[in-house]
Amino acid sequence: MPSLRSIVVTPLQPRTYLHLLYLGLAFPFGIAYFVILVTGFSIAVPLTVLIIGIPLFIVTLLIVRGLGAVERLLANLLLGTDIATPPYPFRDGSVIGRLRALIVNRRTWTECGHLLLKFPIGIGAFVFLVTGLTMSITFLATPVFYDEPGLRVGIFPADPVTLAPSLSIPWGNVLVGAEFVVTVSEWAVDSLADALLFSAIGAVLFLLTLNIVNLVAWLSRRYTRALLGDPAAVLDWLSSL
Repeated sequence: MPSLRSIVVTPLQPRTYLHLLYLGLAFPFGIAYFVILVTGFSIAVPLTVLIIGIPLFIVTLLIVRGLGAVERLLANLLLGTDIATPPYPFRDGSVIGRLRALIVNRRTWTECGHLLLKFPIGIGAFVFLVTGLTMSITFLATPVFYDEPGLRVGIFPADPVTLAPSLSIPWGNVLVGAEFVVTVSEWAVDSLADALLFSAIGAVLFLLTLNIVNLVAWLSRRYTRALLGDPAAVLDWLSSL
């Protein structure tokens, strides 16, 4: 479990922003990987009956191995992993032996799985980062612009939000309870005190966002080691969850 101090000092740690960069790159890289692999396999597999699909399939697998090397480099630089460059048995031997080493090598397919997994992870990371960072930075900067002429700052829901927290405690055969109904229609920032409160909320949101970034980076580090490092580590990773 992380300590309170480690949570609070997260914005001061350089590795946090390396993790932020890694998650930010996951969106464009994930889209690129998905388009390249889906296009390659969807063209190559149907054309295998015409022979021409076989070299296209081989080229796609070689691209998989090349992109896997790119992902190992990114993980080592930004996530702090130490994944070694794996052997490439398809570089030596006869043509048939090389093709067999490429196609049946388990590492080829674990790397392919990692690259395809990058697409949904990248979309999720993009939505989270845009939402979390935009909200937190905007809230933090509220004291700077809250009193600008013609600008409304605050929370303005389309419909009033009603909260009804309740507490019930059994007392013998009687149930004793209390319920409070709170209706929030809007919260307009029209004073420095309100702006400072919004800024404090933004600081908490920013801290929470960066800690979630580090948590996602920790999970990414684990599955990246499993899929791009030693394939046997997949079972170890799954057993540790």
